[in-house]
Amino acid sequence: MLRLIGAGRAFGRRPIFSGLDLHLAAGTRLLLSGGNGSGKTTLLRCLAGSLTFSTGQALVAGQPAGSPAARRLVGAALAPEHGLYGRLTGHENLMLVARMRLPAREAAPAVAGLAREFGIEDYAGVPMERCSAGMRARVVVARALLGDPAVVLLDEPGRSMDADGRERIWAALARRPGLTCVLASHLAEDRERCDRVLTMPVRR
Repeated sequence: MLRLIGAGRAFGRRPIFSGLDLHLAAGTRLLLSGGNGSGKTTLLRCLAGSLTFSTGQALVAGQPAGSPAARRLVGAALAPEHGLYGRLTGHENLMLVARMRLPAREAAPAVAGLAREFGIEDYAGVPMERCSAGMRARVVVARALLGDPAVVLLDEPGRSMDADGRERIWAALARRPGLTCVLASHLAEDRERCDRVLTMPVRR
């Protein structure tokens, strides 16, 4: 489902990571581990298509990462406390993406189902600018699952969440056994629940 072939990224003359080779079958949970500055977020952004690789490439179900075909297969929560329209409610933020990723008749039921799944029904009608970081993070992760992506990219999704929120993430993944997940996290509980770990060294 996901392949990295000699993948690398540099900013100017500073390499962040290089020579990554990886093959993930459908349903694999991969943890990205490493200190601050090791390139975990940069790698996720390259896989999502918001950055390009400097060397090598990544393929999502055989499609080049960042291509329109690959983007349709990927859901991403790369800034779990941010990336929402603050003046819109949680429901409105979800519907905005649902209408882009789903047929019109499926948008509202999909949003309602994810609101229940992530426990955001009680504040789904509240503008996001009035919600806590943990509340916003639930909405961002729920949004990443709209449209039943084949691959989901999560960058420290539980950083601002309480224990219930973090458990809901893993329960949602368990209900989607074929979903490939690439997760950057420092939490021991996340490491224990992943199938594989990719440790990325910090380059000085």
